[in-house]
Amino acid sequence: MTANANIRGIQVTAKVAPLLIIAVAAAVALASYPARAVTPDEDFAARCAPAAVVACYGFDAPSDIASGIQQAADGTTQGSLDTLTKSSGAGSLKFLLRKGITTANIGGAWEGSLGKTFNVGDTIYVQWRQMVSPEYLSNNLTHWGSSIKQINIHGPSSTCQGAEFTTVTGNNTPKTANWPSMYTNCGIGFNTDTVTNVLCDIAGCPNGILLQQGTTLLPSPNGSGYNCNYQNQFGGKGDGSGCFYPVANKWYTYYEKIFIGVFGGITSTVDAYVAVDGGPYKQFQRASQIRFDNGGDNNFTRARLETYMTELPKGGSASTVDAFVWYDELIVSTQPIAAPLVGPLPIPQNLRLTP
Repeated sequence: MTANANIRGIQVTAKVAPLLIIAVAAAVALASYPARAVTPDEDFAARCAPAAVVACYGFDAPSDIASGIQQAADGTTQGSLDTLTKSSGAGSLKFLLRKGITTANIGGAWEGSLGKTFNVGDTIYVQWRQMVSPEYLSNNLTHWGSSIKQINIHGPSSTCQGAEFTTVTGNNTPKTANWPSMYTNCGIGFNTDTVTNVLCDIAGCPNGILLQQGTTLLPSPNGSGYNCNYQNQFGGKGDGSGCFYPVANKWYTYYEKIFIGVFGGITSTVDAYVAVDGGPYKQFQRASQIRFDNGGDNNFTRARLETYMTELPKGGSASTVDAFVWYDELIVSTQPIAAPLVGPLPIPQNLRLTP
């Protein structure tokens, strides 16, 4: 049978057996967090269901794309609905990053509401799924040489200001790998000291620079998350040592917790994580004492899924092959959001089910 649920205006459809519908409903009713679902569709619906969720985008219909699509610099539309490649539902948002292009706005963007206005003292929880083609990574290392924007959480008037938290996929020098990181205020990043984890902009990082910071700064086997040392960059496993390097053709779940500090002060904080293949969150960004600058908005209202490359026109070159990036399952909440968990649903021993 087919179960349809309209979540925050997004149509979620899943084909499940009656027995499993009852089991999923029971799991949700018991408020087990996170609840394990049977299919990707059921899992997405479960993560969108809590009352704390204020926006949920499935990118399953042409109207979902058209509602927020933004054009590339040359006036063309490079974002579209992909019904074949998706993490759940009927489709995903796909951007074409064309060969031969050297403008920063190479493929356009999609922008939508956060679902509410987040003010000073509030915490934004945002989660999205993302996958890139092999050319996305190789083009950046051999041609673009840029920090490719992934998502921009910002205020109503501008994407480049104090009321901004942007996540990018960048590459190091020499160009050997791509790694995600975050920044605010048009480019002030969250690099921290290897010993104290204090922002380099505050104390100068005399002990060395961490590009990514795990839940702890301890290395494997006692640490957790990704601690990406600027002077010793290598692929990690989320056990405290090494960097998070996304690979092609794999759906990653990105999850961020953003506390909005005092306007004009340095009390904002960020915790960013990634989950892979139904696994737990692994932290890759952990920063405090972030400045929420004066001179812009004093609240956050918009989420922008991007392809923008600031450095491409400054020192990069046009790629010789096209590349693609996909987005799916964008969720915004005022409370924590569970990592996707897709697999067999255990049936409680004391739950009697009849056909």
